[in-house]
Amino acid sequence: MKTQTSILVIDDETIVCESFKKILSNEGYKVDTKSHPHDGLKLATSHAYDLVFLDLIMEEMDGMELFQNLRKKDPDVPVVIITGYPSMSTAIESVRLRASDYILKPFTPEEILKSVDNVLRQKDMLNKDAKTRSAKHLEILEWESACKPFRFYESAWLQKGMDGSVRVGGQIPNLFLNNIQEIQIPEVNSIAYCGLPLSGVVLNDDSKIIVPSPLTGRVIDVNYEIAETPSIVEGNNFNESWIARIYPKDQGKTIQDTHTRNVTLLCKEEESEKAYLPRLYDLGCNVTCAHTAEKAVKALIEEKNKVILVDSVSLSDAGPSYVQRINLEVPDAKIIVIDKKDSKLEESYRKAKILYYCVDSLFSNEILDILFCVFTSFNAPEILETEKPGFLPKSISRIHITNKHSKKVTLLVFGELMHYSKGIGHILIKKYLEKAYPLEVMRSIIRSGRDEITGQQKIEKEKERSDLIITLEAEASDKIPGQLYKEMEDYKNSEGEDCLIVNLTIQPSGVVENEQMLFNNVTTRGIADFLFNEMTAE
Repeated sequence: MKTQTSILVIDDETIVCESFKKILSNEGYKVDTKSHPHDGLKLATSHAYDLVFLDLIMEEMDGMELFQNLRKKDPDVPVVIITGYPSMSTAIESVRLRASDYILKPFTPEEILKSVDNVLRQKDMLNKDAKTRSAKHLEILEWESACKPFRFYESAWLQKGMDGSVRVGGQIPNLFLNNIQEIQIPEVNSIAYCGLPLSGVVLNDDSKIIVPSPLTGRVIDVNYEIAETPSIVEGNNFNESWIARIYPKDQGKTIQDTHTRNVTLLCKEEESEKAYLPRLYDLGCNVTCAHTAEKAVKALIEEKNKVILVDSVSLSDAGPSYVQRINLEVPDAKIIVIDKKDSKLEESYRKAKILYYCVDSLFSNEILDILFCVFTSFNAPEILETEKPGFLPKSISRIHITNKHSKKVTLLVFGELMHYSKGIGHILIKKYLEKAYPLEVMRSIIRSGRDEITGQQKIEKEKERSDLIITLEAEASDKIPGQLYKEMEDYKNSEGEDCLIVNLTIQPSGVVENEQMLFNNVTTRGIADFLFNEMTAE
């Protein structure tokens, strides 16, 4: 309850402390304030506050120094930074000290209350998850969905929870269900990035199916049971086969980048419809029912994914003519005909333009393969050769842009990881050209490592001319191919301004140099999108 929540505000401006007390007290929070930083630090370390608001610029003690001393005493208390003088160095140090939020003055009551709500909700979830993980074999923490429709990102699915977190899983084709050797799950508190691998399903022949993350956010819980008993996925039960629970960075964008599996069911018999609907819902489909060809056509035109299941048995001899009309009015419809064995209409249906003809497969695992083929498109590796052989190297060692915020940004690639004419490099350059960014591309190979002398010299040279440096290097570990690890450090440019280095380490796909960055389509485009966003962000 809010009345049990205690908040401390440390700011040397009395009027700011009074504003906080008024805003938060009116909402039922217990609020203490201190305008002297030494008193504030003493109070913060002697009481168990649920949240601390901390000003950075104070006369008696620098707010960042106070933050550092507080972390020595209490490494876990949520701290929200408030400042009227933001800088790159304080932002970097705040991240290092794990600040929960960063609010600029002047602020509004809505901004303060939203920050409190978000921070306390996340703290509550992490506390509950810690208790759950300590009881490893007890029942997984109860979770309540906020909406029925599942949303999909290629083979991955997600569902929003009432607590703001999102459950994420993957649908595995029936063809591979009996060949699963291991399911790799992410680590709690790791960061998942949209489009990059979240989980790997290892098959008996040691090949791997990658489940991409459908969103960016912090992993707050994982399903240990699915790792210990991979056969759980065979039941295709969303409540049991989820992989991770993630607190998203941006919930709005999460929904924007995913879609529902919308299907239309053309069925004339009510009893058959009642049998089909629960099965389709269990498979994550959002179903529109139609009993006539006219309604089916209307539903297909309105749906983004033009997939229709035709119940041949209930349509009887009229079924093929229904399919002909659908093809005529909705040429891009994906028609799946469900019929009984030895049907006399099979030949008529197969002559029509249909996606699939199946026999009672809606009630067998074959439907998993059908839906997988209809709604996913990333099985083949990314091959985007666009350049004829020439004298210039195809490997990229450096990409430099001036982004829309007038920042000079450099990406340094260590090793033969990025190619000019295919894969990640090609997609990334194409995105810059489409957006008309001033672009410089150096085609060569930096054969040293990021931490070696030559690598450090490359980085030092970039410090003289860049506001942001991003480095990319491959390092083999136990992660899933394509997963990224991100670290940040600050530096001062030639003009003495605070700037940032972002060091990215990627898990390669193989040990052979020229095969290290060969990923499936989703991972390839996900990495390119991630790099583009890092270089163009404000």
